[in-house]
Amino acid sequence: MKRVPLSPIVKDGLFILTLWLVSRLVIVIALQWVAPLIVTTPVHLEWTWDARPHDFIPGYVPKPGWEVFSHWDGKWYRTIAIEGYEYVQDGGQHSIAFFPLFPLLIRVVMTLGLPFEVAAVLVNNLAFLGAMSLLYFWAKESQGTSVACWATAVLAWCPSSLFCTVVYSEGLFLLITTAALRAFDRNQYRQAAVWGALASATRVPGITLLPAFLFTAWKERRPPTAYAAAVACSGGLLLFCSYAAIAFGNPLAFVKTQQGWQDYHLSWIATLKAALSLQQKELLLVLALCGSAYLLWHLRRRLPLVSIAYGVCGLLLLLVAGSASFYRYLYGIVTLSFGLGVVLANHRHWGYAILLFFAASLFIEAIHFAAWDAVRWD
Repeated sequence: MKRVPLSPIVKDGLFILTLWLVSRLVIVIALQWVAPLIVTTPVHLEWTWDARPHDFIPGYVPKPGWEVFSHWDGKWYRTIAIEGYEYVQDGGQHSIAFFPLFPLLIRVVMTLGLPFEVAAVLVNNLAFLGAMSLLYFWAKESQGTSVACWATAVLAWCPSSLFCTVVYSEGLFLLITTAALRAFDRNQYRQAAVWGALASATRVPGITLLPAFLFTAWKERRPPTAYAAAVACSGGLLLFCSYAAIAFGNPLAFVKTQQGWQDYHLSWIATLKAALSLQQKELLLVLALCGSAYLLWHLRRRLPLVSIAYGVCGLLLLLVAGSASFYRYLYGIVTLSFGLGVVLANHRHWGYAILLFFAASLFIEAIHFAAWDAVRWD
């Protein structure tokens, strides 16, 4: 019997789905099997009570189960999804620091009878699959299939993609921002407005879509609806501020409570001084920042203007915010995966080596995450 060739859309879908499944399986194996096997004693016996992360259990060692997906920020999202927001202006950590769209979607899925961890993992992972799909087809439209494959592979295998499988909002944020950027690039301003508003309801960096859209609209002489779409990106943030004002009497409560995390917020001046002293961690942070800026400049005429503008705005926000969780926030700028895909498509031997390094790092970081240990790519 003659075989019927697969259509291009089916081939594309199978590539994306396989890449998603294999990369997520690496994380699951590390979390559920390897970490419980090799981490048999508590990692953070030295933590004082005040320094412990939210809902950390003293003497913890990882065990197979859904709980290992919800460490660190995942515990905060659990509190929000089950109990709602809380805030007191006492300089401490409070759940109002975390934006509402992700826990709200989790709560909706939980109404189907699923426990929190299962619902949260489903939301984040399915959103990440959607983000990979959108990036693939966006890159294919403007750069061709080869770049699309490489860009999607970078997004899937980057060590920080760990946070698109555990209970963090990274997968959802990548889905929404990629959808907003692609819609704006295709002059679909209503869609861009909706996705942009959802982005600013997911995480603070979502608001960087606003200046990116405004600059692109001005530079490319877009119609007034493009400017309206840009302004609409503030909608999610404004609604969250309104909620905080009504519930806690402070529209900027999510900013005020960041004082509770001030020990984790390192200034770039301190980071730069440490880098000049050749301290490895800080030196790599500075090199990653400079390398990302160079990548945007190098590809400024090849990638869509709106993606470059968004990348620049994202980097500027990171400079203001400090170097805490730098790699995770850097990964959230989808332009960088897009751009690295362009580069690796033209240097495939380097590309395979980099992806292999990414995969090994992803596996190792998942083990650290399961053990409540510091994650280097956070």
